[in-house]
Amino acid sequence: MVAIAGVSWVPSPVNAQSSPQTPVTLVLEVRVNGVRSPLLWEFVQLPDGALAATAERLQGLGLKVPPARPPADLVRLDDLPGITYRYIEAAQAVEIDATDAAVVPMVLDAGIAPREIDLDKVTRNTGALLNYGVYADIGKDSQASAQYDLRILTRRGVLSTTGFATLADDGNGGVDHTRLDTYWRIVDVRTAIALTLGDTIGSGGGIASAYRLAGIQIQRDFESRPDLVTMALPTLNGTAAVPSTVDLYINGLRYFTGTVGRGPFQFRSLPNIGGGATATVVLTDATGRETRLSKPLFFAPDLLPQGRLDFSVEAGFPRLNYGSESFDYLSRFSGSASVRYGVSDALTLRAHVEGMRGHVMGSLGGTVRLGGFGAISAGASVSRFRERTGRRFVLEGQAHVLGIDFFGGIERSNSRYQTLVGATSFHATRRADPLGAVHPGLPTDPLPTPDDDPLLVAFARKIDRFGASFSIADIGINLAYTHVELANQQFRAANFSAQRSLGTNLSLWVNGFRDFTDRKDYGVAVGLTVALGRRSTAAANVAHSRDATRISSRFTYNSGYGEGSWNVNLASQEVVSGTGTDYRAADVRYRGHHATLGGGVDNFDGETRVNGFIQGSIVAMGGLFLAPTVDRSFAVVRGGGPNTPLLVDSREVGHTDAHGRALLPSLRSLATNRIEIDPTSLPLDMSAPQTEIEVVPDDRAGVIVDFGVRPQAAAVIILVDGASQPLAVGALVTIEDGGGPTVVGHDGRVFLTGLAAHNRILVELPEGGECRASFDFVPVVGGLPQIGPVTCQ
Repeated sequence: MVAIAGVSWVPSPVNAQSSPQTPVTLVLEVRVNGVRSPLLWEFVQLPDGALAATAERLQGLGLKVPPARPPADLVRLDDLPGITYRYIEAAQAVEIDATDAAVVPMVLDAGIAPREIDLDKVTRNTGALLNYGVYADIGKDSQASAQYDLRILTRRGVLSTTGFATLADDGNGGVDHTRLDTYWRIVDVRTAIALTLGDTIGSGGGIASAYRLAGIQIQRDFESRPDLVTMALPTLNGTAAVPSTVDLYINGLRYFTGTVGRGPFQFRSLPNIGGGATATVVLTDATGRETRLSKPLFFAPDLLPQGRLDFSVEAGFPRLNYGSESFDYLSRFSGSASVRYGVSDALTLRAHVEGMRGHVMGSLGGTVRLGGFGAISAGASVSRFRERTGRRFVLEGQAHVLGIDFFGGIERSNSRYQTLVGATSFHATRRADPLGAVHPGLPTDPLPTPDDDPLLVAFARKIDRFGASFSIADIGINLAYTHVELANQQFRAANFSAQRSLGTNLSLWVNGFRDFTDRKDYGVAVGLTVALGRRSTAAANVAHSRDATRISSRFTYNSGYGEGSWNVNLASQEVVSGTGTDYRAADVRYRGHHATLGGGVDNFDGETRVNGFIQGSIVAMGGLFLAPTVDRSFAVVRGGGPNTPLLVDSREVGHTDAHGRALLPSLRSLATNRIEIDPTSLPLDMSAPQTEIEVVPDDRAGVIVDFGVRPQAAAVIILVDGASQPLAVGALVTIEDGGGPTVVGHDGRVFLTGLAAHNRILVELPEGGECRASFDFVPVVGGLPQIGPVTCQ
């Protein structure tokens, strides 16, 4: 596609030319509605004088070609509806005019779309990573704990296990260990499909509840492809009557400025600001005349782009008592499957099925965008559990009308409805002992009612939610009402919040709630937040409820986010009246080169406690490294030169050690990361073949980056002739049995590399002729020797 793709044309008559007897190939300058293409285009003049070109070239010019035509087929311009043209033989040019319907609209917002990644550059090296955290809390009852995340990194995925250990408070110094998750995961980035073996989380399909299991899972992993557009964003179309400058504003903020020719244009991949918005396009022609076009937009996060498929399939044994037991699984095999499909940019359908022995549930649903004003999601499901059938439906909606964002939803299910989570809880509480007896006190009815067994309530039987958000005089206001009905209790409450910025550094907020059930609880809080420069923030609030009135305050300071940064937090609460507890707290965090350290002190209910922690990682890949916690991907730098500053995407993040190695713990997975070294800090006897390398780490992977900085045998040689005068500038010096020639500079100085203990050189003089010289070389660590004067004769 060339720059003029998408510009519209106005018809004009064909200019008759002399017709060739056989087809003639022409390379022509092309003007589309008066806009010149920067490229030359190949056409064929047929015996009847008509011009033709391949379907691919015409599409490159932005013309609509019937989709059934193969790219290499010749297409007569006369056969394209809405197209007229004029061939100017003397200028070897063609002027094309077309109607708006005959061209593809010019796409203006390519810069807003996610940056495409080169999948051939995706890298994963073999190694191991251990993230750890050690915590201590000293007071009346002292506690100590440690957590870990161990990953074995291979070229075929990541084997990971997580858990924590606590020092038992029994006086015997025992340690209690709990395993959390153990799994092997591999991601195919080209298809964005992930395979997990071991502990994982099953999808609820949007209408059921997610659950933990041990088994196998195959799912679409859109997080592995940040370059893909996975949300169906609204589009914005327009037409320019004449070449113009175009500005795009969304809710009053400018997001794009560019130029268009005469004809249609289109914005795609608009910046997702969530909910409703108003887009305004301002066209300014060469005379300064403005044309404005406003259109409402609505961003629905549950919509997939047309043709996009999302799915998850898993099967295994449900996990029980996660976080307290290491290997507790229900013996009943279970499974689930979910799928979402973008039928169009305005409609996404979804389906889900799950089950185990004695239970099955299925659901259907979808989300539809209602033009630029809102979206509606609906779903219905049916379950069969212990010979009883249950039903549930959900209806949710969002709208942006007259500057107000509305939302609402209703959910209904009968007492027989059950999900896999509820069925798992039911069987877990009724696990038989080795003799087959049921645990005492548990009901034996085939299907207890919710009053008999609250565990059957996987979620509320009735939920109503409504609310709105809007702005008045720059005050942001949010209103919400929620009604939740459980098996034997209900909850009805209203919430209110408002926020107003007072200048650039000050904001005032207020929020409150009211409980309309028997408790008649209520609360209101008013607060002020002040930005104290770029790094500090102070906040204070007064909260009043039925039980107490409290005053709270907080101060934070953050020196930055990289190595050597500090973070300080101070907090307090005073109970003015009623029940409650005063507290004071202070903590500090420091991100060092090898770990993050922190500690603090707090006084709660008259008891003072001191706490401290250390968090970090140990990486084994091309060496052994200590670093702060690695969340996603990382890079091991080697060959960077001793104590050399390192930059990631032009931001300094650390430095190498004395051996030229370093660990960069915070790279973006499956994205282009530009890693640089500062060559000006290298010792004079070091050379850097390259100072910038781009890498694309795989999902949670480590990559090795080698800059190849090596010591170089180099020196500055001062060359003189037989009369002890410096050789002329521009003389060419070549080391015999060495590399290519080097030019002599001022004062006879020449910089030579690749030197040996004894060297012979040949010099070609600018005025003609040549001379030879020899000299010895002794390296100087960290320095650049200067040798000479050396006589060349």
